[in-house]
Amino acid sequence: MAVTEIHPITTTLNKALDYIMNPKKTDDKLLVDGFGCSPEIAFYQFNQVKKNTEKTDGTLALHLIQSFAPGEVDYETAHKIGIELADKILKGRFQYVIATHTDRGHVHNHILINSVSFKDKKKYHSTPNSYYYIRRTSDMLCKEYNLSVIENPKEKGKSYYEHSLDKKGQSWKSLLRQNIDRCIIKARDWDEFLLLMQREKYEIKSGKYISFRAEGQERFTRSKTLGADYTEEQIRNRIAGGKRIEIESSQRVSLIIDIENAMKERQKNPEAYKRWATLQNLKTMANTVNYLTEHNLLDYDKLSEKTEATRESYNGTRNRIKEIEKRLKTIDEDIHNIDNYRKTKPIADKLETVVFKERYRKEHEADLIIYSAAEKYLKRRFNGGKAPLIKELRAEQKSLQAEKDKLYKSYYSEKSELSELQTTKKNIDMILGRDVSQEQERSRKRSGELE
Repeated sequence: MAVTEIHPITTTLNKALDYIMNPKKTDDKLLVDGFGCSPEIAFYQFNQVKKNTEKTDGTLALHLIQSFAPGEVDYETAHKIGIELADKILKGRFQYVIATHTDRGHVHNHILINSVSFKDKKKYHSTPNSYYYIRRTSDMLCKEYNLSVIENPKEKGKSYYEHSLDKKGQSWKSLLRQNIDRCIIKARDWDEFLLLMQREKYEIKSGKYISFRAEGQERFTRSKTLGADYTEEQIRNRIAGGKRIEIESSQRVSLIIDIENAMKERQKNPEAYKRWATLQNLKTMANTVNYLTEHNLLDYDKLSEKTEATRESYNGTRNRIKEIEKRLKTIDEDIHNIDNYRKTKPIADKLETVVFKERYRKEHEADLIIYSAAEKYLKRRFNGGKAPLIKELRAEQKSLQAEKDKLYKSYYSEKSELSELQTTKKNIDMILGRDVSQEQERSRKRSGELE
């Protein structure tokens, strides 16, 4: 699901551009692109179009924001959707700069649109009908990318999450695992566990296999289908604080046992436990146990090794993407200036032969400014030598873009995985009361031994 809004910018266009392209918000400008302009000099290029058409007053630009539901889309996909949205609604008539922000809980695109078209010189008029078209187009793109769209936005009483569950029929098991884990930690015996699950609004069906059904869920879920740790026998054993029954004899479950024993130890001091067992801490506990079980990271050293390997891979991928992005921006500037130079050189050359030079200069002021800027750029860029062919630059651009697209798939996957691993490791240190400084020292010693 994506929510859109648009508003005019009547002053400080340069500040708006600086804000949306903030490196801290756009992953060092990896998620910034432009159409009909270079993002770094878009302010001047926007203004040049207005000067050429003598439409410098009123609205300077339109600011379109497209916000996605938390956790529903990765940064690269959101960026692509934003570009497609801008291309569809503007139809190649208006320059724009798009930046995808990653600094909030939800991914969102900022699109700054020049208020004057560089194709037909007409101004962009924002009306209720044009906004409705933007919203419809955004919803259509969300459907194409298999993102949710709330069909009846007037329906009250349902959150986005509930709509998502209704449409996808997913996440019931994941949510059930979390609630079971949280209730096991809080429960002193089996009866209290069942009572706590009922308070979580689960209907419970006993029999050969215990089953649970959440509010709004169509069918019961047998707990044993959640994994070996969720059979009734294992749940009872976990509540009692006993050792797990080894269903997979070779599997180490030391971390899970340590976590549950730490909680049972905390419960021996009711007052201290009450202060610690906030809702947030209990949710953190349940999420941590779920993650360790689902990813088979049941040993602390194994978790640490996995975290470090993922960090190294992520940094390598990120650095290569930055190298490619830097080169692509340079190529884009080279092509832009070579093309401008080639188009405006005949106009500049003619200045030497015309009789009324001042009149000619005034009539062709914009082209002469562009020529002068392009000439200075090329002399500085290629040390006065010959510039490469645009054909060669586009071939390199295409090759680098293909490599970047491939790397991005790994980049976002590794970034998400690293974040989960680091959070899990931090939570375990907190739950078990580990001395982080001592653990870091042990890590340094292990690294030294390996060297």
